[in-house]
Amino acid sequence: MKLRAVLAAAIAAALVMPAALQAQAQAYDAARARQDWVLNCMGCHTADGSGIPGKVPALRNSLGHFVSLPEGRRFVMRVPGAANSALSDAKLANVLNWLLATMNEQSRPASFKPYTAEEIAAHRRPALTDVARTRMKLVKELQENGVDAVPEHY
Repeated sequence: MKLRAVLAAAIAAALVMPAALQAQAQAYDAARARQDWVLNCMGCHTADGSGIPGKVPALRNSLGHFVSLPEGRRFVMRVPGAANSALSDAKLANVLNWLLATMNEQSRPASFKPYTAEEIAAHRRPALTDVARTRMKLVKELQENGVDAVPEHY
Protein backbone atom coordinates (compact mmCIF):
# COMPACT_ATOMS: atom_id res chain seq x y z
CA MET A 1 0.00 0.00 0.00
CA LYS A 2 2.84 2.40 0.89
CA LEU A 3 4.55 1.66 -2.40
CA ARG A 4 1.40 2.69 -4.30
CA ALA A 5 1.22 5.96 -2.38
CA VAL A 6 4.88 6.71 -3.13
CA LEU A 7 4.44 5.89 -6.81
CA ALA A 8 1.29 7.99 -7.02
CA ALA A 9 3.08 10.94 -5.42
CA ALA A 10 6.03 10.59 -7.79
CA ILE A 11 3.76 10.47 -10.84
CA ALA A 12 1.78 13.46 -9.62
CA ALA A 13 4.98 15.46 -9.07
CA ALA A 14 6.22 14.59 -12.56
CA LEU A 15 2.94 15.70 -14.11
CA VAL A 16 2.87 18.96 -12.18
CA MET A 17 6.42 20.02 -13.06
CA PRO A 18 6.31 21.77 -16.44
CA ALA A 19 8.04 19.83 -19.21
CA ALA A 20 10.29 22.79 -20.06
CA LEU A 21 11.49 22.98 -16.46
CA GLN A 22 12.24 19.27 -16.44
CA ALA A 23 14.23 19.53 -19.68
CA GLN A 24 16.15 22.56 -18.49
CA ALA A 25 16.93 20.95 -15.13
CA GLN A 26 18.48 17.97 -16.95
CA ALA A 27 20.11 19.88 -19.81
CA TYR A 28 23.65 19.89 -18.44
CA ASP A 29 25.97 18.77 -15.68
CA ALA A 30 27.44 22.08 -14.49
CA ALA A 31 30.50 20.69 -12.73
CA ARG A 32 31.51 18.52 -15.67
CA ALA A 33 30.77 21.27 -18.21
CA ARG A 34 32.88 23.78 -16.29
CA GLN A 35 35.77 21.31 -16.12
CA ASP A 36 35.54 20.57 -19.86
CA TRP A 37 35.31 24.33 -20.57
CA VAL A 38 38.47 24.99 -18.58
CA LEU A 39 40.38 22.15 -20.23
CA ASN A 40 39.20 22.63 -23.82
CA CYS A 41 37.79 26.11 -24.46
CA MET A 42 38.86 28.68 -21.89
CA GLY A 43 42.40 28.98 -23.17
CA CYS A 44 41.20 30.83 -26.26
CA HIS A 45 37.74 32.12 -25.35
CA THR A 46 38.95 33.32 -21.89
CA ALA A 47 37.55 32.48 -18.46
CA ASP A 48 34.45 34.64 -18.81
CA GLY A 49 33.79 33.79 -22.47
CA SER A 50 34.58 37.31 -23.71
CA GLY A 51 37.16 36.10 -26.25
CA ILE A 52 40.10 38.14 -27.51
CA PRO A 53 39.12 41.15 -29.63
CA GLY A 54 40.32 40.76 -33.20
CA LYS A 55 41.39 37.14 -32.69
CA VAL A 56 38.92 34.93 -30.84
CA PRO A 57 35.15 35.50 -30.86
CA ALA A 58 33.25 36.12 -27.66
CA LEU A 59 30.79 33.43 -26.67
CA ARG A 60 29.28 35.41 -23.80
CA ASN A 61 26.01 37.12 -24.75
CA SER A 62 26.34 36.17 -28.42
CA LEU A 63 26.07 32.40 -28.65
CA GLY A 64 22.38 32.57 -27.73
CA HIS A 65 21.67 34.79 -30.72
CA PHE A 66 23.30 32.33 -33.10
CA VAL A 67 21.27 29.37 -31.83
CA SER A 68 18.06 31.28 -32.53
CA LEU A 69 18.70 30.53 -36.22
CA PRO A 70 18.60 26.93 -37.53
CA GLU A 71 21.83 27.45 -39.47
CA GLY A 72 23.32 29.23 -36.48
CA ARG A 73 22.57 26.26 -34.25
CA ARG A 74 24.53 24.04 -36.67
CA PHE A 75 27.27 26.69 -37.01
CA VAL A 76 27.98 26.48 -33.28
CA MET A 77 28.58 22.72 -33.57
CA ARG A 78 30.72 23.01 -36.70
CA VAL A 79 33.21 25.75 -35.87
CA PRO A 80 36.63 24.05 -35.92
CA GLY A 81 37.23 24.43 -32.18
CA ALA A 82 34.04 22.50 -31.43
CA ALA A 83 33.99 20.11 -34.38
CA ASN A 84 37.63 19.07 -33.95
CA SER A 85 37.81 19.15 -30.16
CA ALA A 86 38.67 16.05 -28.15
CA LEU A 87 35.30 16.31 -26.42
CA SER A 88 32.86 13.48 -27.07
CA ASP A 89 29.52 14.38 -28.61
CA ALA A 90 27.87 14.14 -25.19
CA LYS A 91 30.51 16.33 -23.55
CA LEU A 92 30.29 18.95 -26.30
CA ALA A 93 26.49 19.04 -25.93
CA ASN A 94 26.95 19.44 -22.18
CA VAL A 95 29.40 22.33 -22.57
CA LEU A 96 27.22 24.11 -25.13
CA ASN A 97 24.12 23.76 -22.93
CA TRP A 98 26.08 25.05 -19.93
CA LEU A 99 27.41 28.02 -21.95
CA LEU A 100 23.93 28.89 -23.12
CA ALA A 101 22.53 28.66 -19.59
CA THR A 102 25.31 30.51 -17.78
CA MET A 103 26.85 32.99 -20.21
CA ASN A 104 23.91 33.62 -22.52
CA GLU A 105 20.87 33.95 -20.28
CA GLN A 106 19.81 37.17 -22.02
CA SER A 107 20.56 36.14 -25.60
CA ARG A 108 19.32 32.54 -25.50
CA PRO A 109 15.90 32.24 -27.16
CA ALA A 110 12.98 31.25 -24.92
CA SER A 111 12.28 28.39 -27.32
CA PHE A 112 15.82 26.99 -26.96
CA LYS A 113 15.99 23.20 -26.89
CA PRO A 114 19.13 21.77 -25.29
CA TYR A 115 21.70 20.13 -27.55
CA THR A 116 21.86 16.35 -27.39
CA ALA A 117 24.74 13.99 -28.08
CA GLU A 118 22.74 12.60 -31.01
CA GLU A 119 22.31 16.04 -32.55
CA ILE A 120 26.00 16.82 -32.13
CA ALA A 121 26.96 13.48 -33.72
CA ALA A 122 24.69 14.12 -36.69
CA HIS A 123 25.88 17.67 -37.45
CA ARG A 124 29.34 18.21 -35.94
CA ARG A 125 31.37 17.21 -38.95
CA PRO A 126 32.73 18.21 -41.30
CA ALA A 127 34.16 21.24 -39.57
CA LEU A 128 33.51 24.53 -41.34
CA THR A 129 36.31 25.61 -43.64
CA ASP A 130 35.21 29.23 -44.06
CA VAL A 131 34.10 30.24 -40.59
CA ALA A 132 34.35 33.99 -41.20
CA ARG A 133 32.07 33.90 -44.27
CA THR A 134 29.51 31.66 -42.57
CA ARG A 135 29.57 33.80 -39.43
CA MET A 136 29.11 37.01 -41.45
CA LYS A 137 26.10 35.50 -43.24
CA LEU A 138 24.55 34.62 -39.88
CA VAL A 139 25.29 38.05 -38.40
CA LYS A 140 23.57 39.67 -41.38
CA GLU A 141 20.55 37.41 -40.89
CA LEU A 142 20.44 38.32 -37.21
CA GLN A 143 20.62 42.01 -38.14
CA GLU A 144 17.74 41.55 -40.60
CA ASN A 145 15.79 40.08 -37.68
CA GLY A 146 16.54 43.15 -35.53
CA VAL A 147 19.44 41.69 -33.54
CA ASP A 148 22.48 43.94 -33.56
CA ALA A 149 24.14 42.68 -30.37
CA VAL A 150 26.57 40.42 -32.25
CA PRO A 151 29.48 42.34 -33.79
CA GLU A 152 30.24 41.74 -37.45
CA HIS A 153 33.90 41.10 -36.65
CA TYR A 154 35.47 39.62 -33.57
